[in-house]
Amino acid sequence: MIALRVTGSTGDYRSGDEIWCQTLDTSDVAQALNRDILVPRPAGRFLFGRLIFIDGDMLHILPPGAGNRQQVVAHPVWIAVATRLVRTL
Repeated sequence: MIALRVTGSTGDYRSGDEIWCQTLDTSDVAQALNRDILVPRPAGRFLFGRLIFIDGDMLHILPPGAGNRQQVVAHPVWIAVATRLVRTL
């Protein structure tokens, strides 16, 4: 599992939230459609957002928050699906 900590409120997530993600094999990407995912980008960066479309090996991801543009990731090394949200009271 991979965990993220939200540092600034965006979309449905608040500052301080922890999002736990379960890694998937890239052949199982279809089960992540319409769910929030985390994928690696070049140079040690990551992209988190809703998987809205799959075109072969290209993933179309919509980052959380209003007005964001979709991003396309080609041939991701791995995919992690958000499975748990931990929010302190």
